[in-house]
Amino acid sequence: MLNPSPEKGKIVSIKVLDRLKQALINEGLVTKENLRDAVITARHENKTLSEILVKLGFVTEKQLVRLIGEKVPAPHVNIKNYSIDSRILALISEKIARRYNIIPLFKIEDVLTVAMSGPMDIISIDEISAVAGCRVEAVIASKESINVAIDQWYGMGDARRELIEQLTEEFKEIKGEEKAKHTREIAELRLKQEAAEPLIVKLVNSYIAQAILEGASDIHLEPKRDSMAVRFRIDGFLHTRHRLPAKFINRVTSRIKIMSALDISKRRIPQDGRVSLIIRDKRVDIRTSTFPSMHGENIVLRILDKSKGVPTLSELNLSDEDLNTFKKVIRATKGMILATGPTGSGKTTTICSLISALNKEDKNIMTIEDPIEYEIEGIVQSGVDLKAGITFANALRSILRQDPDVIYVGEIRDIETAEIAVRAALTGHLVLSTLHTNDAVGTITRLIDIGVETGLIGSALNCSFAQRLVRRVCQRCKKAYQPEGRLLKSLGLPPDTRFFRGKRCEFCAGIGYKGRVGIFEILVITRDIRRLIAKQASGDKIMETAKKQGMKTLFENGLLKAKRGITTLGEVLRVTAEDK
Repeated sequence: MLNPSPEKGKIVSIKVLDRLKQALINEGLVTKENLRDAVITARHENKTLSEILVKLGFVTEKQLVRLIGEKVPAPHVNIKNYSIDSRILALISEKIARRYNIIPLFKIEDVLTVAMSGPMDIISIDEISAVAGCRVEAVIASKESINVAIDQWYGMGDARRELIEQLTEEFKEIKGEEKAKHTREIAELRLKQEAAEPLIVKLVNSYIAQAILEGASDIHLEPKRDSMAVRFRIDGFLHTRHRLPAKFINRVTSRIKIMSALDISKRRIPQDGRVSLIIRDKRVDIRTSTFPSMHGENIVLRILDKSKGVPTLSELNLSDEDLNTFKKVIRATKGMILATGPTGSGKTTTICSLISALNKEDKNIMTIEDPIEYEIEGIVQSGVDLKAGITFANALRSILRQDPDVIYVGEIRDIETAEIAVRAALTGHLVLSTLHTNDAVGTITRLIDIGVETGLIGSALNCSFAQRLVRRVCQRCKKAYQPEGRLLKSLGLPPDTRFFRGKRCEFCAGIGYKGRVGIFEILVITRDIRRLIAKQASGDKIMETAKKQGMKTLFENGLLKAKRGITTLGEVLRVTAEDK
């Protein structure tokens, strides 16, 4: 991204600071001697001039902020819009950056622009200018965003600069040895050695740590012609976080493949692997997938944070009606509860919340999953292992011989698994599983398509629910607004209906959203619905009857959450566009 340059004339300069100091003197707040003493004390105590002026009682913080606001028209910026060159970072050491809570952004000719966290810090700009050895101009950013930028750019920047220097020297050594010996074995051995270098290890680990810190579900490492893009999937959307020069692609790729127990010599075929890490006392499982592309191997790391507990039903942001419905359907001692929705729609999390609610000492709960995403104490969990011959179907057969009360089957994919699950539900077991369909009624159609008899479906199925994930509107900056009348009319809503949207702040990284929440469509199989299934009624007829009995569609459920300020109207329309 290009570095945006603030409007000329609206940036703090040394001359402006001189006028600011003179204003302090003119208003009788300080004397020249006071300023001189404050500068000496600030340097002695390793603090900013503004802190010392307030500490010594010369001025109050309120007085400083007022004067600076009048004399210093500094614009506010979003640091995330800046890609900071390593040469710019070298002008201000990390120690100085942390001391003054600043981050250098860019330099034009002999003027360095830095971001500061507040008007009071601007008074120290002359000291920073002396350190940088050039003129310094300032813009304003939040303290939190500057701290994040310091951690990101100095921590990663120093590692990259050192890495580039060391790797440049080693490239020379490799070229010198190529004439003497050039075999695949030597190249692979060297690549393994390079991948184990502390700086490469630190670089890869820092990407993973940052992704976890930002709540990313996936890390994408995408080789291009002249760089490798590192992108994080956060709340369902990809965001570019880093770029590495192309000459480092092989080493980073090899490091990840070695971590994941993959063959680094095989670059032209897709590979899948796993790795478990401990990061900041958290256990994290990572599923690695590689895929050959034009400029190298494309890598996706799926992050499974094992330290995250299963949310309770009350933590799912369910409406009171939906919460009571779920509590009612899990009271059954037999039958099936099916969750449906596309991959990544939160089905597994909701199912595990239901299982946790069922998890009592007097119950035997067993699962077969692919993979095990949540570890739940007190239940028996197992995973699909195709190499060992463990599939959903044959594992389910074995589980039925283990005297279970509740069974969770990760997914019903075929007639064999479906028939065993239905039979288990009809013989005194409560079975929970997932399917891939668009809506709750679609589970019935899907089971019929797989080959399950309609009579068995009506008898075994207790409940099916569809789910989607919408981004949660930032709770710190959300504001109410009224959409255009035409839009409200097209949605069948009153003209005075209000919704909420994020104004964008540092907490949500200027996105307006923070986190995700589910919207639901819960179909309870009543006596009337069972009769319709037995008659092989159409999905539309079943849907019509279910809505008459009180079922809310995904869109209707989402609309309620949007009105309550949990999500936005735009998000609801986005995720339900194909279902309406």
